[in-house]
Amino acid sequence: MWCPRLHVILGSWWACGAIAGAAMADVVSLNAVRDATLYESNDGSLANGAGQYIFAGRTNQAPAGLLRRGLIQFDLAGVVPEGAEIVSARLVMNLSQLNGGAADVALHRCLTAWTSGASDPSGGEGSGAPAGVGDATWRHASWAAGGGGSFWNQAGGDFVSAASASVLTTSVGLHTWSSDGLLADVRMFAASPAMNFGWFVIGPESSAGVTRRFDSADSAGAGGIVPRLEIEWTVVPAPGAAFTLLVGLAARRRRRV
Repeated sequence: MWCPRLHVILGSWWACGAIAGAAMADVVSLNAVRDATLYESNDGSLANGAGQYIFAGRTNQAPAGLLRRGLIQFDLAGVVPEGAEIVSARLVMNLSQLNGGAADVALHRCLTAWTSGASDPSGGEGSGAPAGVGDATWRHASWAAGGGGSFWNQAGGDFVSAASASVLTTSVGLHTWSSDGLLADVRMFAASPAMNFGWFVIGPESSAGVTRRFDSADSAGAGGIVPRLEIEWTVVPAPGAAFTLLVGLAARRRRRV
């Protein structure tokens, strides 16, 4: 049996539910809180924790070139509201110099906590500086006096073998990493801050003389572009009191009909 009043109630119910269910969205942009470059060496004596560049790739130094691996980390603690869902994530870095031809640069999730010290190489920073307290080096997750400290499980750092995201680099300028793998990492970092060790920035390592240089978190004072992580999240508000009341009224009206 058709009931005009029921029709009005249900129409109001639908409108209220639509409003209550409308997702609120926001985008937040985070600057990197720390970064570093690991310079391949047997003793882990070189570092770059406070320079204006991050390096990735293999140099043309004899006999077969030396590896450079970047590290970068963002603080996601408390950035996304409780109950919100992160729907996209993009990491943006400025490639300020490249040697060699076109090559992929990949992000690999880091598996070990690390720190960055005050080492700041001179000149172009390609050769690194003597490691200081708190620096990440080829052997150390955190260097201490006398070459001690905490060590990577394997020289060159601990990271997931599969890349979270990769970008083909062919020229200087801004580059953006975005993928399902990167999104999964960001969601995990937000949900479990204790597991957030950031990413390794891994460049082409098979051929000597193919390297990439990116602006670091400390580059702003020298005119650089600080790496940033852009996160988009949504949250669906819980139904309000008006919606709950309309549900009850509609149910009671149906029983009478």
